[in-house]
Amino acid sequence: MPEDAGIKDQPSPTGLSFFSVKALLVAFPFGLAALAVVVAGLTIPIRGTDVVTDPREIFATTGAALTGPLGGVLIGVLAGIREPGGVVYASLLAHIAGGLWMGLAYKKLVYRYLDMPGICGGWIVLVLVYYYVFVIPGFVIGQSLFYPQSFIDSYGAGTSLAGAYAILGGGALPEALLTTLVTTLVFIALPRRLRRPLW
Repeated sequence: MPEDAGIKDQPSPTGLSFFSVKALLVAFPFGLAALAVVVAGLTIPIRGTDVVTDPREIFATTGAALTGPLGGVLIGVLAGIREPGGVVYASLLAHIAGGLWMGLAYKKLVYRYLDMPGICGGWIVLVLVYYYVFVIPGFVIGQSLFYPQSFIDSYGAGTSLAGAYAILGGGALPEALLTTLVTTLVFIALPRRLRRPLW
């Protein structure tokens, strides 16, 4: 019998499927933890950019996955609102997009179709997509739109979006791998009832 048998078969809450007070109440501490990482200065600048690497994504990815799209947006706002490099709008764009992705994709693509240990493999893919399809492009596009001088200072005059993506993506690789490892271990350790999305 699969580990999550019975849990997945429980009906979803009625009403607005994206809205859950419980999910928002759980999302808030995850978002505050992500914000606290930045406020506490637990960041390392990515060389050659105005962007930092830090462990806030551990809280952002896990919290958004468990609390759904609205929780993901709340966590994204709190994770992105205080960017040390001063590129707040770029950070908000990146973290809100990533939060929406994790909030939708975990339930709809991983939790619904996979059991343990497959959930871990699906989770790894989700986190890497979070970084390399949503967060890193969000930062690069946000910097180019809202902070053109910061974009030039970070990546050099005449650097394309693809070139900036390559620079930032390479600098963020250690963080992406560490976040993937830590959050995968968290999902392995969580009892099956706590891996269930709250929305």
